[in-house]
Amino acid sequence: MKQQELTEAGFDKVIVTKEESGDQNDYYYYSYEINSDVILVSNESDEINNNQWKVYEHSWGVAMTDIEDVILIIDLFKKWSKIPL
Repeated sequence: MKQQELTEAGFDKVIVTKEESGDQNDYYYYSYEINSDVILVSNESDEINNNQWKVYEHSWGVAMTDIEDVILIIDLFKKWSKIPL
């Protein structure tokens, strides 16, 4: 998936400075908090090849490479959050 697709899907860009990370360069990644338990996070900008980003949900152990899958997950959680328990 492309960087633009992440921003269009509502992901926030998170910039990490070299001072914060202790790395030689600044980098950034994208994050989307569905709720306090489910946070989607992209790989870091210094790991990107051919402008192909991945999105992870670490507690599930899942990596997604297709923006349609990411949007489906987001939409499902939005739908589920509207169902009364």
